[in-house]
Amino acid sequence: MKGSVLLTMNLKTLKRNSNKLGRYDAHFLMKLADLTESGFTMHNALIFLLEQYDVLKAKDKEDCLEMAGAGGSLSSILRRLGYKNSIIIQISFAEIHGELLTNLRQSALYLENMRETAKKLLKAIQYPLVLIGIFITMLVVLNYTVIPQFESLYGAMGTESDGFVTFLTQFLQRLPQLVFGFLLLMAVFILSVCLVMKMPDIRLRCRILLATPLIKYYFSGYQTYRFSREFGFFINNGLEVKEILDLFNHQTLNDYLSYTSSLIEQKLIQGENLSTAIKSIKMLDEKLSVFVSHGEQNSSVGKELILFSEYTLERLIMKIENVTKKIQPVIFLILGLLIICLYLVIVLPVFEMMSEIN
Repeated sequence: MKGSVLLTMNLKTLKRNSNKLGRYDAHFLMKLADLTESGFTMHNALIFLLEQYDVLKAKDKEDCLEMAGAGGSLSSILRRLGYKNSIIIQISFAEIHGELLTNLRQSALYLENMRETAKKLLKAIQYPLVLIGIFITMLVVLNYTVIPQFESLYGAMGTESDGFVTFLTQFLQRLPQLVFGFLLLMAVFILSVCLVMKMPDIRLRCRILLATPLIKYYFSGYQTYRFSREFGFFINNGLEVKEILDLFNHQTLNDYLSYTSSLIEQKLIQGENLSTAIKSIKMLDEKLSVFVSHGEQNSSVGKELILFSEYTLERLIMKIENVTKKIQPVIFLILGLLIICLYLVIVLPVFEMMSEIN
């Protein structure tokens, strides 16, 4: 219960900020772990590192140094530096269960992996998107210049264009509207997901996210990773399941974790074991209960949970990378087909007119 109170006090002092370290956030965590492992106290390591990063503004440095000097928790200082809630809650828990160095390094690797995956995704789509933008611009210009000229020539010659040419022409004339309509639908979808994420009713929020095809896999995978990782560390450090669930219920940064813990707690009160309780939670991967069951038999639940969290994160990253690899060929294929259509719309009327003249 003492850990629960400490965690609650730490989290209440944290305020939302943007990332002050930018792309050096992972580097900061890794160096903090290295210095602490080399014999520095956490207080001295923080003071030393805060002075080394020129990317930090003077006000941010001053505030963080003041917090470190006053004995502020590492989680509160990282929050002041603008780290994400996912990192803050990880460090907050580590301050209680004692695996701080391991968590610092794993948090740094997590940030690096996410940044690298985002770069790959951006790299995969930026070039095709630029080409599509150029193509749409050319298409709009042709729709207002070349294609009307062909229609005027057909009228002057008293003939009509071939049915296939007419179909292609109408398709290309409507393509810009179709593209903008698709982008509008995507924007509405993203906005809807954002609104769902802000809903106060956690049960309804989870139900909607788990019913959304494009979101379900990543949502479930990420929540499984967070839960299994933190739960595993706590069990490895000797805390009872009831104490861990109590800690999760009292933290305020991740309401999904609180909700999951409350559901498991209810199942345990009803007499079910941990693996069965976890299996009944739709938000969590079904395979997690198998790992927990195996751990219960071998008295190594904590180890099994940590292994599964690593497996889950790797699988999520691989899934995103596989999607990234498929995006570029699909975009190029669509673009190639559209260019062929555009070429035919320009060339076929010329051949038709030549045959009419002959």
